[in-house]
Amino acid sequence: MASTENIRMWIEQSDIDYIGHFIKAWIPFNAWYNDTFSSLTSDRQKISAIKSQNNTVRRGINSLMESDSQLGQEFRSNLSALYYQLQQNQIDGRDGRIWFEDALKEKNNIDLIDNREFGRDKYYLKRTDGQYLGQVSEMKIILKKKSDNSTTFVYTHTEYDITHLQSFPAYQSLSHTKKEQVRIMFQELKPIRIETLLETNKNESPINYYQCDSYVLRREPTNSCYSIYVVKALLEILYQLRNVLFHGELVPNKGAQNVYKEAYLVLKMILAKIR
Repeated sequence: MASTENIRMWIEQSDIDYIGHFIKAWIPFNAWYNDTFSSLTSDRQKISAIKSQNNTVRRGINSLMESDSQLGQEFRSNLSALYYQLQQNQIDGRDGRIWFEDALKEKNNIDLIDNREFGRDKYYLKRTDGQYLGQVSEMKIILKKKSDNSTTFVYTHTEYDITHLQSFPAYQSLSHTKKEQVRIMFQELKPIRIETLLETNKNESPINYYQCDSYVLRREPTNSCYSIYVVKALLEILYQLRNVLFHGELVPNKGAQNVYKEAYLVLKMILAKIR
């Protein structure tokens, strides 16, 4: 007679290691983008290029999202399952939680407020970006009187950090109104804009959404790649999952296995497009 413990151990042996399968699937994907974007030097640059340029993977994801075939339905269902598992199981990377809620990160192209007038003052704010998305090398704020153009406040810092600004003694000495205006304008210059992947205002003509099981995801009918939002968010999620795994930061528990199962299934379908 088999013991209860023996049965339990055999059940555990039957579990599939989806984290390992994800690694095996990432290796050919990594080789593909290294070959396709050989002139670029970093993985981040290559992932950004897949998102922004016309290429096999972007076209493949778009065709799967657009297809009413069983394959297309399976892909959207796997995508939905990945979305759900990341909501249910928190996985943290170096830049915070990995999930679709903030996967659509874009550079904020507004980096300058040039002597905007408010009350008796002129407000000048300038953000200088670093090499990577979200990296700031300098934040500068200058307040001047409109009457004689004399400077009344100067702030510089090597990061975009509202807490640092608010603890700056000269900022604390400003009037409540001036502090509020500086804060509002400072937030206008956030280095990253976060957009939602979910579509809350469904339109049928032209159709602006994908129904992925219980999730309604954005479709962009004015873009040649209709699924551009899905492409950007999905590739970002897969890349972040790769990073947290390869950097040794992942806790390989049951929840992580659930996440990587769905990530593997999605990535495996993408790989079929680059065979």
